[in-house]
Amino acid sequence: MAGGFHIPFVAFFGRTLAEYEEMLCFSRDELRIGTTLDCPSGPDSFVAEACALGCAATGIDPMYAHEPAELASRARRNLDEVFALIDREPATMQYADYGAFRRAKYEALDAFVRDFTANRSRYVATSLPTLPFADRSFDRVLAANFLFTYAHTSAGGLYDGHEFDLDFHLKSVDEIARVARREIRLAPMGSFDPPPRPHAYRDVVRARLETLGWRTELVPSAYQSGLKDFNEILLATRRP
Repeated sequence: MAGGFHIPFVAFFGRTLAEYEEMLCFSRDELRIGTTLDCPSGPDSFVAEACALGCAATGIDPMYAHEPAELASRARRNLDEVFALIDREPATMQYADYGAFRRAKYEALDAFVRDFTANRSRYVATSLPTLPFADRSFDRVLAANFLFTYAHTSAGGLYDGHEFDLDFHLKSVDEIARVARREIRLAPMGSFDPPPRPHAYRDVVRARLETLGWRTELVPSAYQSGLKDFNEILLATRRP
């Protein structure tokens, strides 16, 4: 196995609205315009926080088929396991403030469980590469920290499994493009394995979106994702 940080399971791991803003390069004013799909959402607080601001946000994740107590238990266990793995390889992932990064994950989980319990309709139990939504259902789709991240380590992901290969990524991007009306934001675009380089699927996915009628660009992200370089997002906007 190549060097770098790897994970042997798909973690139920979430982020906050503030992290999403910085990671995916959008503002809260932009978020208030139209509808947003977080795909997948995991135990993040993004949907809860966005809806509290008056935005229209929906999250998807296959784990949403479980009850809140089960989700809370699984997510907390996953967080503990992931941070134990990171702690074993401190030189491979770079964070400006690792303590703050870690605390934000547990805070996001607590906010998610409260909102999932009170507002179940915001959370749909489904998964890529097939979504139960009509064409162009959402003004924007945010897809971070699953696609690319859970590609096999040989492609630049951090996952030891092979089920999320290039074919899975292309089918998923086709589906995301189908349900998105105006905008798609994808992250991360860099390889988790050294040396710093683009993810092996980045340019293929970008070309696929172009053929589907989207204009694409790579936008630098200020978010401390753990990647040393190539810390950017793929922004796609639908051509008229």
